[in-house]
Amino acid sequence: MSGPTSTPKPATTTRPAVLTLASVLCWLAGLVTIALSISTGLSLISTVADVVLITVNLAAGAMVCVAGLLVYRQRKVGALLVVIAWAFPQAADLAAGQPVRPGPVLLLLAMLATFSNWRYMR
Repeated sequence: MSGPTSTPKPATTTRPAVLTLASVLCWLAGLVTIALSISTGLSLISTVADVVLITVNLAAGAMVCVAGLLVYRQRKVGALLVVIAWAFPQAADLAAGQPVRPGPVLLLLAMLATFSNWRYMR
């Protein structure tokens, strides 16, 4: 007679703290983008181009929030979505003939934190 057999437990994958930080930074950047787009954008609407730029900024903020969720779940597509959300308003500014503004610093920090830990993402 043999004793009870021990079944090996699957190794739990731990999330690096910097990915959690990157996710929080994405959420903050997205929510700040949405709030600023609404608060400052509504008073500046005078042409159709202004409406398009505000809509693009709102969409970019929403994309960054979705990217924050995906980064938290360690998905590579979340990191790529952060880059797309960063480039989307710049492309809209170029298309509208306006000067290109730099992206938010929080979003840049989130991108750096996310891409520096690319190996932990699936």
